[in-house]
Amino acid sequence: MKLQQIRAFCVVVDEAMSISRAARVLCMTQPAVSKQIKQLEDSLGATLLVRSKSRLLGLTDVGEDVLRSARAMLAAAQDIGLIVSDHQQRAQGRLVIATTHTHARYALQDIIPSFARRHPEIALNIVQANPSEIADLVLTGQADLGISTLPPALPPSVVAIPCYTFKHVLIGPPDHAVFNGPITLETMAAYPLITYSEQHAIGRRLIQAFDDAGLAPKIAVRGTDVEVMKYYASIGLGLAVIPVIAYSSDLDRNLAAAPIDHLFPTSTVYVVARRGAYWPRHQYDFVETVAPGLTRDKVDDAMSGAIAVEG
Repeated sequence: MKLQQIRAFCVVVDEAMSISRAARVLCMTQPAVSKQIKQLEDSLGATLLVRSKSRLLGLTDVGEDVLRSARAMLAAAQDIGLIVSDHQQRAQGRLVIATTHTHARYALQDIIPSFARRHPEIALNIVQANPSEIADLVLTGQADLGISTLPPALPPSVVAIPCYTFKHVLIGPPDHAVFNGPITLETMAAYPLITYSEQHAIGRRLIQAFDDAGLAPKIAVRGTDVEVMKYYASIGLGLAVIPVIAYSSDLDRNLAAAPIDHLFPTSTVYVVARRGAYWPRHQYDFVETVAPGLTRDKVDDAMSGAIAVEG
């Protein structure tokens, strides 16, 4: 089993099981890519890809399991390159951040440009995903860091470091009756609601709060894009619960907002990282820019500590 074979396997999967596209990515001929994968399967004594004549249809069950470890091996190999480059203080590198639309659009809107100006030599890439996808992207080395709330389940090989918190607001058309008096779970339950999916901590907490109160909310839409949620709220499809950072009284003039901190706890956003991964200097700098209290020493302590509990 060789690293080149593992890379060929992963690229074929990433390129939708297309040998021709994988060959272009790897700068190899198609027969060479096929040979690399066949050699990998022979060395493992297992079939990783489902084939139909000359076509690849997908992954076998064992292929699914091997893929995760294969990606981790490629990520570890990349770490070795980062270690050498960092120790030689070469002014180059990359940083892939996986985050949700909300954090990319609002929480990181000043941080990303500031980091890019300080580190023009670093190729910065932002990948948008939901919290579960973010954890998987980090685990498999496709992202260096994640910025998100915790997913329903956090893999043991991933560390979540508390970063910052945010509150929530209830939004809807300015003339909506809900804004005429005190907002309670009971008054909210009387109207259709727009909320995040249960992949997001906000969505889970909203449902849990209603369950604890013995109420059955009317969920009109479950979303992941706060801009879409705001639009649906503005046209009266339902009241939406969103992070306060995503609402602006100046920009969102077709919406009213009311705090609901008395109904729901604040949400904690975490830096998600692969346990044992090497951190180059610019990665520490990015995290400390996001959360000034997260110094290199505190990050190292957290990386060697316990897995975070949802907060």
